[in-house]
Amino acid sequence: MILETGSEEGVGSFVIRSRAMREVYRLATQIAGSDASVLVYGESGTGKELFARLVHRLSDRRHRPFVAVNCGVLKGELFADKFFGHESGAFTGAQRQRKGSFEAAEDGTLFLDEVGEIPPTNQVDFLRVLEERTFKRLGGERDLPFHARIVAATNRLLPDMVARGEFRADLFYRLNVVPVSLPPLRERKDDIGHLAEYFLAVFRHRYHKHDLRLAPETRGVMAAYPWPGNVRELRNLIERLVLLSPEALIRPAHLPLEMRMDAGLPEAGDSPPELNLAAAVRAAEIRAIQRAWRESRGSKARTADLLGVSPRTLRYKLAEYRLLLGE
Repeated sequence: MILETGSEEGVGSFVIRSRAMREVYRLATQIAGSDASVLVYGESGTGKELFARLVHRLSDRRHRPFVAVNCGVLKGELFADKFFGHESGAFTGAQRQRKGSFEAAEDGTLFLDEVGEIPPTNQVDFLRVLEERTFKRLGGERDLPFHARIVAATNRLLPDMVARGEFRADLFYRLNVVPVSLPPLRERKDDIGHLAEYFLAVFRHRYHKHDLRLAPETRGVMAAYPWPGNVRELRNLIERLVLLSPEALIRPAHLPLEMRMDAGLPEAGDSPPELNLAAAVRAAEIRAIQRAWRESRGSKARTADLLGVSPRTLRYKLAEYRLLLGE
């Protein structure tokens, strides 16, 4: 079963075949009719926003706005302006009134991605809105009502952040009314083939390559791969294959190097690894990057830290080896 979520990317779907995803869908139907705040946990690329959109679609708010905000890129005044909006003349450059996300969401759903990245100074302001259900635009004097439902998401362990004093306990409890954990793709292998075929159909249509298909051996390699970048990595891989495949049948040889190596397939054109030092170094570096990515649960900063390299060096290696890692 595939549910379209109507995401802005046009390729958002929830495949509900594995037991884990059937349970996730059951939970979404249970909580959709309430106004309770939802906190979605999951690794990068597991579909946290898609789950939020699913809850919104199943709720009585389905015809109201769904507003998504990435909290990881907002700090200080930028954070306040994004959420609260401003009046004309509130600060230099504010030439006209602008609605913030609190107001734009109306009585729909406000999705907070990377909620664990909200700076401590802004957590206080956010908590006040949730408690009082009102807010003021920057430079404004009138209290405005806040009616939207909150669905927040994170790939961080917020209880640990609370224990370290990095996240307010009172805000955590406000958000964590209904906790939901999305399983990584490696734990829902029954869904991999169906997701791959779904994305293949989407991108075949988008790029007018209607004769492309996946070889059974290719599906087998995909099913065995651990997918550190989860569904996002799978989707991006399929798009890449559709764009670059030299023939109608997508074979294992067309898959990225790290996937072929993970499956024990040889790299085309290489000498035996034991006789080729450069190939051996390349293989070792790719395996190290893959392992660090899995252990970091999808954090590039943590991946670089585990590898003992700078984020810039990691970006260079990803480009050199054409590793997707969920991007």
